[in-house]
Amino acid sequence: MTDSILALLIISIGLGSLAVCQVQLHYQQRQHLIKLTAARLLKEASDGYRIQHCQTVIDRAGYHAVAGSNQAVVWYQGRLVIRL
Repeated sequence: MTDSILALLIISIGLGSLAVCQVQLHYQQRQHLIKLTAARLLKEASDGYRIQHCQTVIDRAGYHAVAGSNQAVVWYQGRLVIRL
């Protein structure tokens, strides 16, 4: 009886930690996707500035990218993601 309860406790702890790790992995994957998309938009906006020689603004799917003579920045849902 005690062995069964102990085995069930060990399995429960293992499943709980697996669920926590899966949630953390999903969060990290989402953050990396946001940063990757922001980097691509930053490159696109800075290329637009380099070609047109005027401030370039890109609004796409919650992202806001601005490239000017001094800096280039990208915001996602109002939060700063990248500034160069």
